[in-house]
Amino acid sequence: MYRRIAAVLFLATVGATPSLAQSAKPASADDKVAAKFIGEWEGAYQTDHGPSGPISMRFAKDSAWKVTEEIISGSQTIPTLIANVSVDGNTIAWTQDLMGMSCKTSAVLDGEQLKGTTQCEHVSMTMVMRKK
Repeated sequence: MYRRIAAVLFLATVGATPSLAQSAKPASADDKVAAKFIGEWEGAYQTDHGPSGPISMRFAKDSAWKVTEEIISGSQTIPTLIANVSVDGNTIAWTQDLMGMSCKTSAVLDGEQLKGTTQCEHVSMTMVMRKK
C-alpha cells in the first residue's frame, strides 16, 4: 500500500514538473524585421570622390548586430569599422569610420535590393546591393 502511494506521488510530482528541455523562443517583431537584413549582400557603389566599384556586406545578429563591409577601390580593399546599427522597418542605419572619416549610412530595403547612402565629411557614396 505504501509503495502504491509512493508511486502515485512520484508520478504526480514528475508529471507536474516542467520539462527541463529548452523550448524555442518565439520570434519577436524585432527579430522578424532584422531577419530581412541578415545575410550576405553584394552590389556596387558610386562616389563623388573617386571611381565606383564593388561592395559586399555581411549582416549578422544575435544579441547585438555585427556588420562587416568590403569596399573595393581599384585593387585595394578599403578598411572600415561599423557600429551603432539600428533597424526601423525597412531601413537599416549605422555609423562607420571610413578612411579616417566619420560617416553615417542609411539603407532601405526596396523589394530585393538594399539601396543606401553613406555621408562622410565631404564625401558621399551611394550603393545598391542584392542578397546572395
